[in-house]
Amino acid sequence: MPINWSALGRQPQTYGLLLGTAFGCGLLVILAGNRPVAWLGGGAVATVMTGSWVTAYRSSSSGVQDDSDLLNAATFQRRIEAIHAQVARDGYQTWQPVKAWALQSQTFAMGICDRESTLRTELLEALHTVVELAQQVADGLQVQAQIQTPTYQQMAKRQLKQSCDRMEQTYKQLQQLQDQVALASLSQGDASLPQRLETLIAANKEILET
Repeated sequence: MPINWSALGRQPQTYGLLLGTAFGCGLLVILAGNRPVAWLGGGAVATVMTGSWVTAYRSSSSGVQDDSDLLNAATFQRRIEAIHAQVARDGYQTWQPVKAWALQSQTFAMGICDRESTLRTELLEALHTVVELAQQVADGLQVQAQIQTPTYQQMAKRQLKQSCDRMEQTYKQLQQLQDQVALASLSQGDASLPQRLETLIAANKEILET
């Protein structure tokens, strides 16, 4: 990973290191005398210390991950895998198709964005609702496992089914939108695409708010 020198220069520790290194080199020259070996030794120590700081900064910077860009496949998968970890094994039969629909929805959204970058904002919002729907399914599975009363079990199952069905519909609608964008690229474009995305987002939010 290349070093971000401007970011490195903004770190207060960088200036502390440089001042400390300069002081150490000066002290070494004073104690050892103004001789070439003192200058060479001090320079070597300064180089090693500075190099270690730069390398450590580069390593720590490379570990920083941006989890806000859901149009990045790795970012989106991390979010879904975090939700997957909350699902008990006995809920996998319900969860696995939902997980697959979510991941495919992200793939379709990337395909749409590649062809029509002006829809990026709407696509990001749509993917946020996909993540929230996935979380709603995981929460629903947990609640369903805890409820014992038959009446409330039926209510929990019904709400869970609504979330799963909405995720499937989102997957299908984004697939259709991807095909429509591809087809529109061969003609004069399709001005209705933003409105269709807004409709999809609104339908997802309606389920999330119930």
